[in-house]
Amino acid sequence: MTEPAPSVQPISVGISQVGDQVSVASIAGEIDMLTEAVVRDAVRCQLAAKPRLLVLDLTEVGFMASSGLDLILQIQARALEQGTRLSVVANQGSVRRLLSVSGVDTAVDLHHDLGSALRSC
Repeated sequence: MTEPAPSVQPISVGISQVGDQVSVASIAGEIDMLTEAVVRDAVRCQLAAKPRLLVLDLTEVGFMASSGLDLILQIQARALEQGTRLSVVANQGSVRRLLSVSGVDTAVDLHHDLGSALRSC
């Protein structure tokens, strides 16, 4: 009997700290209604530590559905409530275009690269 193949999620979230007060969540893959919980859970843990700055690095996100936009706005609201600044890094054409067309780019601090986001704090 063969065993079923392990379920592979088309998303991963890497967390890193920059100094004492900055968290970076580097997201790779696709953000949609099936994967947003993975991102939400990882970011929720980072927000619980109340960093001064939380950076969502979307440079490795190849696709983002509207549920990803809603997730970013939810993260922004939670961060603001607790006094954490949120920066979003997006340089991929389709993701950046989606942020722009939806108007989310005006609601968040958007950057082309991680270095720029880190310098903004």
